[in-house]
Amino acid sequence: MNIKMKKKKKVLHILNTNSYSGAENVVITIINNMNENYECAYSSMDGPIAKLLEKNSITFFPIRKTKISEVRRIVKIFKPDIIHAHDYTVSIICALAGVRVPIISHLHNNSPWIKNYNLYSIGYLISTIRYKKILGVSQAIFNEYIFAKQIKYKSIVISNPIDINEIMKKSKGDKFESPSFDIIFLGRLSAPKNPLRFIKLVKEITYMLPNLQVAIIGDGDLKDACQVKIKDLELTHNVHILGFQSNPYRILASSKLLCMASEWEGFGLVAVEALSLGVPVVGTPVGGLPDIVDHECGLLTNNDILYVNEVIKLLTEMDYWEEKSKNAIKKSKNLYNLKEYIKVITLTYEEVLI
Repeated sequence: MNIKMKKKKKVLHILNTNSYSGAENVVITIINNMNENYECAYSSMDGPIAKLLEKNSITFFPIRKTKISEVRRIVKIFKPDIIHAHDYTVSIICALAGVRVPIISHLHNNSPWIKNYNLYSIGYLISTIRYKKILGVSQAIFNEYIFAKQIKYKSIVISNPIDINEIMKKSKGDKFESPSFDIIFLGRLSAPKNPLRFIKLVKEITYMLPNLQVAIIGDGDLKDACQVKIKDLELTHNVHILGFQSNPYRILASSKLLCMASEWEGFGLVAVEALSLGVPVVGTPVGGLPDIVDHECGLLTNNDILYVNEVIKLLTEMDYWEEKSKNAIKKSKNLYNLKEYIKVITLTYEEVLI
């Protein structure tokens, strides 16, 4: 008796970056946990992300540029049953590509322009006609989008996948000893993450802690500007730009604090990763961060003085740091959601395919 195997449905994830950060982490997690039911592929511009995808045995279709013709080319090759488009630009391009494939638009941040009437906000609204579902990593995205009411019927808040066990495993994965830093900044060096403000805050902290050691992990279009800022503020002995790291968790785990200075965020996954390793977080109250960080495990503030004072207190009062570190681990355990997350993604795919 011949048993016919059920053919896996194909999902093509398309992104607009070539490096590794929050959205890329989410996509890799989805793909790694959907192998039994779906055949997934990853498409973006070529770059540092390629090595990480190879390490995870993920099919990669590099594109020269995120544009309509490239989307059509990859769709013709892979023949997906679903296109999972990540963030606004890719979503719009996929909508304009004219391919007869259901599209899911997955929003990982709440860019400032979504709050107002403008070409971008209107353009995205028009493109939503082509989307079967719209996923947002925090309620803040839909609260702030000026046309949120028009897309409410197809919008789903889904946070980000959090696998604490995997984070812990990666933090201990290397045989050699990791360098220890007082502060770590982990994220793309671009306007949303506001690394230049972070460097300015570091300068304020060094007036009290002249031997402060800071690591900046990440790459992006503001890298050169960051290097100039560090030199101008005479911080070359304090701040070390380590660039892209395929496994930043070992360094994160050996650091005392994670500091964020984001202008805007979607979910704020790096904050959860830090908390799971017992690293308190000091940042700004944007995007999904208020649902992650509270006064028991860190501080969120837009006030420079409060920000600097909190960092100094955490770095100089061991009892204070230990209490927040302990609470950070407790908080992260309440945020673990990997199984539930994959279940929601699976149900979304099933609904899209009906």
